[in-house]
Amino acid sequence: MEDQKQIVKIEEYCRTVRVASYEVGAQSTLKLSALLHMCQETSENHLAALGIGYQKMKEDGIVFLIITNAVKIHRMPANAEIVTIKTHPRGSDKAQFYRDFQIYAGEELLAGVMQSSVAANPLNHKILRPQEFYAYGIFVDERVAPEDRLTRIRAKGLEPLGERVVRYSDLDYNGHINNTIYGDIFEDFIPGGMMGRCLRAVQIDYINESMLGETLELFGGEEDGVVTLQGFNPRGLGFSARALVEDSPAE
Repeated sequence: MEDQKQIVKIEEYCRTVRVASYEVGAQSTLKLSALLHMCQETSENHLAALGIGYQKMKEDGIVFLIITNAVKIHRMPANAEIVTIKTHPRGSDKAQFYRDFQIYAGEELLAGVMQSSVAANPLNHKILRPQEFYAYGIFVDERVAPEDRLTRIRAKGLEPLGERVVRYSDLDYNGHINNTIYGDIFEDFIPGGMMGRCLRAVQIDYINESMLGETLELFGGEEDGVVTLQGFNPRGLGFSARALVEDSPAE
């Protein structure tokens, strides 16, 4: 993904990129994991442009851990398409910070993402009070609107789907599976497969970090076009995902 331009404000960060061929999947559109990576990179660039990038915050004893990504998709971008990603801080709710993302091709809104995260100690991942991040004096401490708050996925009666071992290439700089990889896991293990189908909405809850060499036991099910998938690591529920799936539109 090649950055074309960036616009920096406290209340909004905007970057324009070209979709790279390696980010596109078997249906010639952007993969879910690549969309999540696009959002992750945009938020990190926003903080870095304001002088509080990952390395600075880590040295200060703060890292962000993503709790939930909730995605609504109108159309996934195609190979080499130029898209603009806009992100806006949306306030906090208890220990969670909220941030949204909007992905455009020209004036066409392709997808929207609401993301929640927590500030944590980089050594032991103990959750920190939001005030420790707001102490930088850059962002305003305000409450996220009630209608934008995300609730955790609940599921029962799911069937075994298989196992997924955590590999070295899955890890991020916090030492656990990068949040974007769960997009690949979801699409790899979705009941019925993804060929000939597309995602219209998907939520992924990151509950319990999975480490190198651990095995995720995966369970899932589908009802009326809604697919639910959960992965359990040795400590319990690692993640939950739920998506609205449709047949891909005819070309």
